[in-house]
Amino acid sequence: MLRAVMNEAKSRNNILYLIGFFIFFFGLYVFLDFEGNTNYTLMIEEFGIFVVSIHIVINMLIAILSSIMVTFSIINFKLTKVEPKGSNAIPFLTFLFGLLTFGCTGCVIAFFSAVGIAFSPIVLPSGNLIWKIAALLFVVLGFIWILYSIEHTKCKIKKVGDVV
Repeated sequence: MLRAVMNEAKSRNNILYLIGFFIFFFGLYVFLDFEGNTNYTLMIEEFGIFVVSIHIVINMLIAILSSIMVTFSIINFKLTKVEPKGSNAIPFLTFLFGLLTFGCTGCVIAFFSAVGIAFSPIVLPSGNLIWKIAALLFVVLGFIWILYSIEHTKCKIKKVGDVV
């Protein structure tokens, strides 16, 4: 089934989905970088170009994997009418994780405290790069799971006499 989804991904509409989702997810993670560290110029001054480059590369990897996950899930659903478990939740949960850890933690802490939840993330060196690596690992695991789910999708095949 995975091969059929990959072949279908080469169509014009699905390539546009991939590009659109990539831009969307990359924009989300750049937004989180800016919320957590103001902007890349200040990040370069504080952490150096190497650390900021790693942040940007990780943003791109997360965006690529997330866009492939969502696009493949859409194609799989169109072909089989079965959606892989967690296909759209994994990119959302990763963004939520990023928001809670390396994004706008001040915003989240204020919101949670307003509703009575005590929360304080650990601030790590290099612009919370460790949290971002953890998010990347979460996305990689989700990506592997989605590919496995698509490969092992069970299709209901109608019998010849069951024509409606």
